Amino acid sequence: MIIVRKLKLYSPNKTKEKRLIEIARKSNLCINYWLDRIREKGSRNIKRLYSEFHKGEERFALTSEIKASCLWKAVSISRKSIKSVCRENFIVIKGRNIKIDKNNIGVSLGGERTWIPFKSQAIPPGKMGECIIKKTRGEWYCYLPIKIQEPKIKTYKNVLGVDVGLAKIATLSDKKGKHTKFYRGESLRKKRQHYYNLRKKAQPKIGIGNVYKFLKKISKKETNWMRDCNHKISRNIVNYAKSKKMTISVENLAGIRDRIKATRKVRRMLHSWSFRQLINFIEYKARLEGIAMLAVDPRETSRRCPKCGHTSMGNRLSQSRFKCNKCGYESNADRIGAMNIAIKGTELLASHKFTGNSLTP
Repeated sequence: MIIVRKLKLYSPNKTKEKRLIEIARKSNLCINYWLDRIREKGSRNIKRLYSEFHKGEERFALTSEIKASCLWKAVSISRKSIKSVCRENFIVIKGRNIKIDKNNIGVSLGGERTWIPFKSQAIPPGKMGECIIKKTRGEWYCYLPIKIQEPKIKTYKNVLGVDVGLAKIATLSDKKGKHTKFYRGESLRKKRQHYYNLRKKAQPKIGIGNVYKFLKKISKKETNWMRDCNHKISRNIVNYAKSKKMTISVENLAGIRDRIKATRKVRRMLHSWSFRQLINFIEYKARLEGIAMLAVDPRETSRRCPKCGHTSMGNRLSQSRFKCNKCGYESNADRIGAMNIAIKGTELLASHKFTGNSLTP
């Protein structure tokens, strides 16, 4: 399994910074050189491009590994648009042969090893791959991929159901409803509405000033905020399952956007939150902790009574309330959904169809 550590670097001295910026500038020129050759040849065949035009990249005075990464980057950019040009605002450098010495990272650039201190962070043992050094908004970062050995997956008999939604981003419960926990979404909805209002006000002004730049900035800011929220929620869920020694059960979200029938406002809110990202974060954090995770069929999880098994549309009184027409059991609707997901997860384990850490029922 490969994980990526984001290391915040201390600002390098003038000599090192000048060297890093120079390498990045040459890399961008090399990428644009390959983009021109791709447009000229009308082909993205890497072997053919390299055999015909590799002599032209020698003038950039870069190491072979950096030049190779430039060619791959150019091919990747050209797939988005054949007219693309590398105009990145930040500095991007790729490097291999990484070494860590306490709180210093050593990257081999141009035959010399450049050492840059980073803010203290635990680095798990494993094989380090090609790192990426970026300068964004005046700050230096290093994205360091590490191939680690996964712990053995443990499958606990007790199952923790995780129900994701709009009113509550996530609701946890076991099949009996004893271990129930809510992650409320009121403050998150207000934040999303705030970003929506900003975009709505800016739309009529497109073509005046730097509106596109403003919209791009807002979009990136919202994406980073949403990703941070999903990271925190997923970490909390996995820690909770670990402390209770429970297997995690989630809904199979394939086609969820097509199945939901709701008002325009609810659909917009549904599409604005990355539930798949949240599930993916829970999955890889669970794997790192050695906790089994499985996905179950989401059908009827909000309409089925977890006590008697009666399923009816009339059981769901409102968005937040559930009351069984047959046995009269009443509870929070999101809690009922989490209980049913836990029940389906328990049944899946009992049927011996689940092995390992697969998200496929």
